[in-house]
Amino acid sequence: MSRLFLVRHAETEHNQRQVLQGAASAPGVISARGEAQARACGLALAALALPDPRVYASTYRRAQQTAGAIADALGVGLTVLDGLQEMEVGDWAGRPYSALDVSADRIRHEDGSFGFAGGESGGQVRARLRVALQGALARGGTPVVVSHGLALQAALCELLRVPLDDAWNDQRYAHANTAVTELEGEAGAWRVVRLADTQHLEGVL
Repeated sequence: MSRLFLVRHAETEHNQRQVLQGAASAPGVISARGEAQARACGLALAALALPDPRVYASTYRRAQQTAGAIADALGVGLTVLDGLQEMEVGDWAGRPYSALDVSADRIRHEDGSFGFAGGESGGQVRARLRVALQGALARGGTPVVVSHGLALQAALCELLRVPLDDAWNDQRYAHANTAVTELEGEAGAWRVVRLADTQHLEGVL
């Protein structure tokens, strides 16, 4: 039985401003509140006494900062893994989060699939996340993967075999900053143990 933890990065200034971030935001750092969130998340994961934890982060700075706090709490190193980065929103970069409050059929890539104009399609994101997560799982231990809001929704759709359009419409896989999802799987079939859990944030700033 495999065990997998998925974590959204801690809060950034763009998150505070409720603005969509494109690839140009990769060097952006977490806020002071985000630092507190990351530490609290790390302590919560350390309390689980995970067997042989392995911490992975996307190539974006905010994910690496969050993962670094988690790795420190777990007493392990950090591995940066390509493919875990946020979904590229293309022409939507800089728009407010409220612009996303539309049905999936209003967000279409050039090929007609779910995705952002000028950015990635849902299929492209799912494909790269599939490769990245398979790589993390193949290394053994208990992977703790720190990624991004839209990317995590796509990852869960891939792992749980749910259409991205459906998940978008009801936002079933939305994650707040440092929210934790725990999965158990065997032979490629995954089940959710807990979804987008934020109990560790009680009392954080």
